[in-house]
Amino acid sequence: MRATGEVDPDLTGAVSSRVRVLRALRDSPEGLGVHELATRLGLHPNTVRFHLGRLEQDGLVQRQVAHPSVPGRPPLHFTATPHPNALGTRRDFRALAQVLADVLADRVHGSPELTEQAGHAWAQRLMQAWTGPAPDAAESITMLAEALASIGFDPQITSDRHQLSLVQRHCPFLEVAQEHRDVVCSLQLGLIRGVLERLGAPVEVTRLVPFATPQGCLVQFTAT
Repeated sequence: MRATGEVDPDLTGAVSSRVRVLRALRDSPEGLGVHELATRLGLHPNTVRFHLGRLEQDGLVQRQVAHPSVPGRPPLHFTATPHPNALGTRRDFRALAQVLADVLADRVHGSPELTEQAGHAWAQRLMQAWTGPAPDAAESITMLAEALASIGFDPQITSDRHQLSLVQRHCPFLEVAQEHRDVVCSLQLGLIRGVLERLGAPVEVTRLVPFATPQGCLVQFTAT
């Protein structure tokens, strides 16, 4: 199990982690709590809360208030809901993305505020089920990477003594970005800032450098 604040260096398995949470609940019809799932799967409780929030938002799990055995807030248990083909299949919205990017590029005229606001709104929707405590800086970047991976990015966290960074090794909007880089990158910047804001993260984005390395775009952070 990862200790609090420890960064997972490669989060390409974010969706796989969500599958593991769902499978664990399906194997436990009586339901499991956050900490029970975290212990069973070797995940941080905040990561489990994030996945449960997304699964609940997708209608794949439901929460139940367990009967308290001690005074205090009643514990929550989560159970899987019957759902055939629960993971579903991705649909190709590339044409829609291209049309919207064309329109935004004509409207924005070099000003990224509109598309950054759109990214921020996307983040609020993506994280609307999040109810956990505010994570620390390292956890925040880890959970940000989990969120980005869940919508098709392939983030890798890198860190040194002075800088936390994230390399976007795959952009689900690459074809659109090649024609409308400003639109896509400002949208992504708003998305990242919105996720960090929703988490209450003690970090902020220093800069986003498109195609900074052969591996992909670079996002750098600083502690607030």
